Order: sequence, then C-alpha cells, then structure tokens
Amino acid sequence: MIDVLIQGRIRGGVTIKPNQQGKDYAIFRLSTTDKNGEPLLCGCITFDAAAVEAVQRLGNGDPVAVSGEASIHSWRDRNGVERLGMDVTVHQAMSPHHAGRKRTGRMQQEADDRAG
Repeated sequence: MIDVLIQGRIRGGVTIKPNQQGKDYAIFRLSTTDKNGEPLLCGCITFDAAAVEAVQRLGNGDPVAVSGEASIHSWRDRNGVERLGMDVTVHQAMSPHHAGRKRTGRMQQEADDRAG
C-alpha cells in the first residue's frame, strides 16, 4: 500500500451502503491527473464515519481531497491501450463545502469567545 493525498473531482456520484453491522460506508470514483496531465481514475471506498459524512452530499464533478492507502493497477481499455488506475481506502476526506462549514463554525466559536 502507498500513502496518498489526492485532489480531484467526483465522477458518477457517491453511493452510501450499510455494512453487515449497519454502519454506513461510501463508494465513489475520483478523477484526477498525473504530473503529465494524463487522466487517472481512482476507485475509492471509505468506512470512516467522518469521511462518509464529508462525501455523502457530493455529486458528479464536485471537488474533493482525500487521504488514505492506495494500490495501483493496470487495465486495457476497449481499444487495447493499457491504462493505470488506483484503488484508495480513504481515511479522511474534505470538500470545499465541508471546509466552509468548519470555517464558519470556527468563526462563530471565536465570536462567542470574544463576547463571553
């Protein structure tokens, strides 16, 4: 496994499912590019409750950053061209929506501290 921090966009939406114990997990695809600008599609899964909460409201094309453990694999497209992909077990996720909500909460707490 490789430790990764990836920024990209959700492709195709996020699927939330319960596991056998009833705890939610999320599955989604993340589209990003490598250093040469070549597209890279990452298959992501997270069992972390905070990460599930961070991605559950995201839809196709929404930006997100994830960190976790990855493994690289190759496959051939329908034209026979070899492509690379990555599977990521996400430990943390953050979107601009999530960051804005945290920032708003922090600013409110600071205002309350000054007033009180």
